[in-house]
Amino acid sequence: VRELENVIQRLVVMTDGDIIEVPDLPCLMRFSALRKTGFTRTLAEVEVEYIINVLESVDGNKTHAADILGIDRKTLRQKLKNMKDPSS
Repeated sequence: VRELENVIQRLVVMTDGDIIEVPDLPCLMRFSALRKTGFTRTLAEVEVEYIINVLESVDGNKTHAADILGIDRKTLRQKLKNMKDPSS
């Protein structure tokens, strides 16, 4: 909750105008898949993009990424393995 409060405070200070738009939000708060391409992508494609974005935001720290994603580290490891080799 504190982190969200900090983000909102930063947005209020840093945003030009009276309205906070999607581009003003931090990367992890945007739903870029919907905004960019509409409903043309599968859930699996959106999940892959989101996992990659989260991993990039934590400099590849899988434990922290799993916490952000709300999944077990083993689950994240399996998803990453499946991303590399979808046939497994």
